[in-house]
Amino acid sequence: MPPELKIEAVRDGKKHRVTVRVGDVALALHSLNLSDEKARKKFADDVHKKFPGVCPNDIEAELLDIAARENSAGTTAAATPTEEIDVSQVVRPELLHTADVSGITVAVAHAEGDTLAAKWRTYLRWADGKREAIDAPKRLTLPDGSALFVAPDPGAPDASIQPAWSSASRAAWLGGAPTPEPKALYWDVRARIRRHLDFAPDSREGAEDTLALWTVLSYVYSAWDSVPYLRIVGPLGSGKSRVLDVLQRMVLRPFSSSNVSASVVFRTLHHRGGVLLLDEAERLKSSDPAQMEIQSILLAGNRRGGRATRNELVNDKYQPCDFQVYGPKAIASIGDVPPTLSSRAIPIAMFRAPAGSESTKFRIDEQPGKWQSVRDDLHVLALEHGPTWLALANRRDVVPAGISNRNSELWQPLLALGAWFEERGVDDLLARMQAHALASVTSAKDDQVPEADEVLLEILAERLVAFSPPTSGELLTRAKERDECTFGRWGPRAVTARLRVYGLAPGERSNGERRFPLDALDVLKKIQATYGIQLGLRSDDL
Repeated sequence: MPPELKIEAVRDGKKHRVTVRVGDVALALHSLNLSDEKARKKFADDVHKKFPGVCPNDIEAELLDIAARENSAGTTAAATPTEEIDVSQVVRPELLHTADVSGITVAVAHAEGDTLAAKWRTYLRWADGKREAIDAPKRLTLPDGSALFVAPDPGAPDASIQPAWSSASRAAWLGGAPTPEPKALYWDVRARIRRHLDFAPDSREGAEDTLALWTVLSYVYSAWDSVPYLRIVGPLGSGKSRVLDVLQRMVLRPFSSSNVSASVVFRTLHHRGGVLLLDEAERLKSSDPAQMEIQSILLAGNRRGGRATRNELVNDKYQPCDFQVYGPKAIASIGDVPPTLSSRAIPIAMFRAPAGSESTKFRIDEQPGKWQSVRDDLHVLALEHGPTWLALANRRDVVPAGISNRNSELWQPLLALGAWFEERGVDDLLARMQAHALASVTSAKDDQVPEADEVLLEILAERLVAFSPPTSGELLTRAKERDECTFGRWGPRAVTARLRVYGLAPGERSNGERRFPLDALDVLKKIQATYGIQLGLRSDDL
């Protein structure tokens, strides 16, 4: 082989991505089957045309050597017992925070000859203070000799997308630039929110603090076992979409859509991670299968390990495959979303801005440099304090009395971050957030169950207490007697679907009918206690 010629082959399924380099010039051909003689010959001929001084026979010989080395390595590996890997040793590529190292992966564009290409670069901050950038790894060796494995493979990035973390900031960080001062950064984030969004006077500070802390959380959430969603709700023209626009310019890897298929959602979250920003989420209340599939992804995605399982074609056969969907999500809607989804979210109430409001006068992108500065500083802050985020995830002293169970899990990440920023100079932030959280939890008890659902639950409770288990059709008849306007176009299937959300379903068919069982009273008692609604049930009922 000529000394200036270098061939690189990276496995891509059953084929390889092959790159031939001569000096600074590169020729790449994707999906080449090294065992296919015709494919090898064609590739060698193509390279010869590009580089006439290169012998095609030499290229073919090198490709065969690569294939032979891989086959040999595969045989050796097959003969060696495999070592089980603990799940705690596996981290995602886009964001990782461990006691030894933190990392954020960025898409970086570069030229391959005359072709624009891109690759993933991972920026690492080690516990000893070392900063470095490497091509996205599949494995990281830790100081004690153990390893972290990075999965899944995100695939090739889009070369045309501008990196959220600027090249100038990355270079400065690698060169030893100081870490952003947390207090100043917090106020910068909140200033961006205040400039472009308008809230009711009595909830303004709480909403701004919540959005600012949630923005920071999007860069560090991998340290927590669960993450709160945001539920942005309000009438038409109240600025819900504008909230998503503001978040899109600051959060880590935003993925924004108002009309997207479930497969796009779970595949994007699995391969690329990041923050889902979903507009017009009132569609999730429909019985449309596509919307119900998206809802199932959202219900799984607030906890670490949350997965969507789908049948995928693998080696000409369909088999179940898991897609990771854990991460922050913000959903905006005019009306309610399903209660099970609402219970995973912190509400942000929006109102139409009053006449003369300053926030509506400013275009979102009129100051691109300030958005960039905030994003740059958020990336650096996240990397420089990795072990701190792990410690904050275990703090429970920040949650005030009156917030417990799921609400405690929901608010703890923001309250812990609030305490951290307060310790670094943001005066009274924790106290403000605690007061806002308590007010939100109290208010949410009245809003978690839509009015129509509450009517159905009340009627079902009445019938069961009277030892007269109803069918869905009988429930609907009674509901129409109470509120013909709301239930006029409902059918029995709609009643069944709404009550299933709360874990209530008719029993087995008997005499041609399916009636709700008497033991559903136990479920109704839990609903009464959890959602704070009055169904008229006493502990001694049944």
